[in-house]
Amino acid sequence: MKQVLIVDDEKNLLASLREGFSDHAGEFTIVTAENGAKATVILKSMPIDLVVTDLRMPVMDGLELLAYMSKYHPELPTIVMTAHSNTPDIEHTLKHFSVSHCIQKPFEFEDLASAILSELRWAAPGRAQGLALPDFLQLIALEERTCTLAVEFGGEKGALYFKQGELIDAETGQLQGNDAVYHMASWSHSGIDIAPHCAKIVKKVHGTLTELLAGRHRQQDAPEQAQPKGASATSAKEGNMATTREILNELAKIPSIDAVCLVARDGFLLDSIARSGIDKEMIGAIASSGFGASDSMGRQLDKGTMLISMIEFDKGPVLLAPIGEDAFLVIVADKEANLGMIRLKLKKHSHELALAAAI
Repeated sequence: MKQVLIVDDEKNLLASLREGFSDHAGEFTIVTAENGAKATVILKSMPIDLVVTDLRMPVMDGLELLAYMSKYHPELPTIVMTAHSNTPDIEHTLKHFSVSHCIQKPFEFEDLASAILSELRWAAPGRAQGLALPDFLQLIALEERTCTLAVEFGGEKGALYFKQGELIDAETGQLQGNDAVYHMASWSHSGIDIAPHCAKIVKKVHGTLTELLAGRHRQQDAPEQAQPKGASATSAKEGNMATTREILNELAKIPSIDAVCLVARDGFLLDSIARSGIDKEMIGAIASSGFGASDSMGRQLDKGTMLISMIEFDKGPVLLAPIGEDAFLVIVADKEANLGMIRLKLKKHSHELALAAAI
């Protein structure tokens, strides 16, 4: 039996959910906690398959709980409930790490039940997730939090200081201010601890958070702009493609994957990793028509932006996902492939891949 932990400080809501979910007793049971601190105790004491949490709670809120889970329970999928007015922005940010659904309060009971059942159906055991630091910083800003983040990545440590959602200072090693932000923003899956106060007073970071993160990418692209006149642009291009290749390699490591292809919307193959004997150029040309049809169908049915399209065949599925405005990713898999893990990796890496490929 699957166990779902629901975390919210509204006791009446928890009581209503306990009663309402009795109809799903044959599919999952629920455990409740009134704040993140109580949730951590439960996570230490019993097996949990899914966490559903509010963002704003006393004692230990949802952001602190997300950071804790990323550090100690990275395999756990999460659904977030929020009454925040910036829910679309928060949802866009959350989808880049362990959060799979963002439910806006007040919500229909069946909407939450559907999200829980969907996540339990797709969840894959042992999947590593973790927080991507840039996305977590954006969430701190959206929530207008005052806090200090202590961050660890690959043996390095750093700190970022927020006051009412504004980043005022950062430091790591010998770096401080903007340079520290540029460096730490490349830390993909960091260990994060949150202290509910800002230990700095003087503002030493200049520019908005969005501008700072964009500045990181401009800084990475600087060597290409500084090339001597007449030099081939290929070497700079390869610098970007090396990062793209690393991301494709990460996707290709999923068991039972036959091919991972980055394809321009006109069908031109940009980069790929595939098993021997697979015609990668053919995949790009054929998949472009399928991607175009799926994208067009979503627009005509007023379903919004396409996220992932899956076509399942008797020998395995093919998944398509948009990458930036001008490309899409094709994943060709065997029928034994773990679809939940593939979907998670696609959501996790699509934005990163678009930046790496400068799409």
